[in-house]
Amino acid sequence: MTDVLKDGNTHPFSKGLLATSLAITGLPLEERYEIVREIDRELDRVEVVHSRELQQRVQRKLRERGLQREEKIHRVTRQLSRLEKPLFILLGGTAGIGKSTLSVELAHRLDINRIIETDTVREIMRSMVSTELVPSLHQSSFNADQTVKADLVDDSLIYGFNQQVNVVSTGVKPVIDRGVEEGVNSIVDGVHVVPGYLGMRDRDDCHTFRYVLEVPDKAEHARRFQTRANTSNRNAERYLKNIEDIRTLQEYIVEQGKRNGATIITNENMEQTIEEIIDDVTTELGPLVTPSA
Repeated sequence: MTDVLKDGNTHPFSKGLLATSLAITGLPLEERYEIVREIDRELDRVEVVHSRELQQRVQRKLRERGLQREEKIHRVTRQLSRLEKPLFILLGGTAGIGKSTLSVELAHRLDINRIIETDTVREIMRSMVSTELVPSLHQSSFNADQTVKADLVDDSLIYGFNQQVNVVSTGVKPVIDRGVEEGVNSIVDGVHVVPGYLGMRDRDDCHTFRYVLEVPDKAEHARRFQTRANTSNRNAERYLKNIEDIRTLQEYIVEQGKRNGATIITNENMEQTIEEIIDDVTTELGPLVTPSA
């Protein structure tokens, strides 16, 4: 029986856990277990192996198979917690675009323990600030125009939405600052993650990756509200009734993303979106992590 040494503690070598760590690469389950079985045979007479050496063995097996992309992903993601500066992944996009589902899956694969949802921040702020003081805060993003006097602005929907984003951003920024101070890798998602509002582009105290998700097809966008309603308490009809305004906000957020240098991703397939983001993150951060042996 081989023990794995990590952080001064030992635990029995587990083929299942090692195969799970390879899931980030996107390799089929059988190929992952082929690699694990080879390593298990190599450790047959080894009593103790350091976790770092174990990961290096995995990466060497990947390189031997010509899987350079998969080796890079595995090597970089296993060292994200040891970066000198914390990692922040920002996911913006309008309602029904798939931000929350994507955030949870990304956090799982990248071993990120903190997800900051701007809707949660807004709910906290709502309990502290009255409707009379900040009326836009108490509306849905696609209904924020109801607090605007239409004769004062050209586009009350965008104007009301911007008011809400401005207010919510004042609550999100301190949470991000705290995460940077603590050095905690985080994902920030929400309709209020509009490029240009959180000031992340110019920060040099963290590694920032900014994405805006879109679903170009209106029928597909509408279908997602119904799918979401089947697994939650959110009423699809409320969103479908406002689909035109939601689509208008999507166009606006995408345009802001283009103007402010964010990456626009068509989120038609979650697995492809995850692969695109992971490729982007690991390629950018690859030179900053320790090369494999």
